[in-house]
Amino acid sequence: MRTTPPSVCLVPPLTPPQVPLMKFCVFDSSMLYPREDSATKKLTYACKLCTHTEPADTNLIYRNILKKGAADVLSNVNSNMIDDPSMSRTANMACEECGNMEAVFFQSVMAGHDSLPLILICTACQHKWVG
Repeated sequence: MRTTPPSVCLVPPLTPPQVPLMKFCVFDSSMLYPREDSATKKLTYACKLCTHTEPADTNLIYRNILKKGAADVLSNVNSNMIDDPSMSRTANMACEECGNMEAVFFQSVMAGHDSLPLILICTACQHKWVG
C-alpha cells in the first residue's frame, strides 16, 4: 500500500484575497478535484486516475472576482476605439500626455468607484486615462 505524501502546489498557500490554487496528484501529476467525504462531511481533493485523496486546507474552492482596478480596465481598452464614429467625443478634456483637447470617452465599472467613471482615450496619442 502506498503512503500518502502531501500534494504539490504551484504557489504558496491560500491567503484571503487570492484565488484558490490548483492541486496536483503526487503519484501521476493529474489535477486533484474537490469532493465531499460523505462519511465525515469534510471537503477533500481526489485524483480521478488513482485513489489518492487528501483533506482540503480551506472550504473555499472557487472565488469569482467581479471588480477590476483602473489599471486592469485601462489595459483591456482597445486604442482603436478612437476610429469608431459612434463613440462619444469631447473637446474639453486635455490629454495628460500630449495636451490634445479631443478625446473619445465611455463609462465603465471599476473597483473603488461607486459610480461609473469616464474612460478617456486621446485622439492624437491614444493615451488612456480615467476622468
